[in-house]
Amino acid sequence: MEWNERVCGALLVAVLTVLAGFYAWRQAAMLRRLRGPHGLSDEEARWRRGQARRRLLGSALMLALAALLAWAVLVVGERAQSLADTPEAHHFMRLYTSVWIVFLILLLALVILAAVDIWFNRRFSLRQHRKILAERRAMLEREVARLRQGRNGHG
Repeated sequence: MEWNERVCGALLVAVLTVLAGFYAWRQAAMLRRLRGPHGLSDEEARWRRGQARRRLLGSALMLALAALLAWAVLVVGERAQSLADTPEAHHFMRLYTSVWIVFLILLLALVILAAVDIWFNRRFSLRQHRKILAERRAMLEREVARLRQGRNGHG
């Protein structure tokens, strides 16, 4: 394994770890804020809690990806390359391949989780938008009724 592959692997591990830590910290802070008085409706607070939990799970998946990547690239990458052509390395290569399969499954889970989060956000936003439109429509109808009543009373 060449030095540039190790550097790229180390950079990817560092980026994943920093991102996972940053997002986990922000979502934990959100959950702490939601424990006390927060000024949000019950529906929005419930949505925010679910969002924070999904994103904490995403952070945990990112940390697992970083750990697997660190192990595969930085710890055993050279050994995998040197043993790739020897017959006695069959067990090791099976383990190494399994780690990459688990890595890809975790990556897929992270992508699916992100899609679910986007879907929940969109669904909540549409529901809030419809609620605002209904409130606006009701307000306009009340105003029209008030104006009609005033006009009919003076006419």
